[in-house]
Amino acid sequence: MGFTAIEMACLRISISFVCALPVALKAFKSISRDKYFTLMVIGFISILFPAFLFAFALTKGESAVNGILNALSPLWTAVIGYYFFKAVISGRKMLGVAIGFAGAVVLVVGAPGFSFQVDIAYAALPVIATFCYGLGTNLTKQKMQNENPIYTTAISMSFAGVPALIALFCTHAPAKIALGQVWIPLAAIAALAIFGTFIAWILFYRLLQRTDMLFATSVTYLVPIVAVSWGILDGELLGIIQIGGMLLILAGVYFTTRA
Repeated sequence: MGFTAIEMACLRISISFVCALPVALKAFKSISRDKYFTLMVIGFISILFPAFLFAFALTKGESAVNGILNALSPLWTAVIGYYFFKAVISGRKMLGVAIGFAGAVVLVVGAPGFSFQVDIAYAALPVIATFCYGLGTNLTKQKMQNENPIYTTAISMSFAGVPALIALFCTHAPAKIALGQVWIPLAAIAALAIFGTFIAWILFYRLLQRTDMLFATSVTYLVPIVAVSWGILDGELLGIIQIGGMLLILAGVYFTTRA
């Protein structure tokens, strides 16, 4: 017995919310009330919506395809920043974004036994999720540049956590946990919530505060490299094509982040 996509997303955000709550109690007193609405929007589009979209995408979509589509985040960040926030983006940085995305595609497609099977409906979900990431990144950079990144994370996660927690108790997840048959999946989701959501967002907002948007979002390109590295440790083979994909990613990150 495991968790459904909705239950997994609700648990992930709810656990993150519980972690953020002690900090949020202080953060709400430290950040001006006129920024609450912006933080609520950031919490919804950057944390809540993508969690559900990716959870649903993984139920029927190919994980490799989702990995490629996840690398669209820097592209959406650049497009939204340029057209809607009048951000100045150099041609060199856009070249770096394009090279990095190409590297992510090569790295995933070059994996032994890769099969490109796409369900258009489910493939659209990561595209929408990365659009949300791009919009949220621009809002955070433009509106929350001078705020404490820990407080920004705590408040935006609180706004996202309340509806997720309410939705959680409308599912069968609490009953499954009470039966004691889902401890391993629950532990995995808890680790993802604490390290991959709460702490990761604090680090991302801090990085975004100290650098530009494309620099911060270019870390998305490193995710496939980390995944492949774990596969190597697990005994998987690394092909020449994958090595080429890694080099392209590193080149893309270099052009994007070069001062």
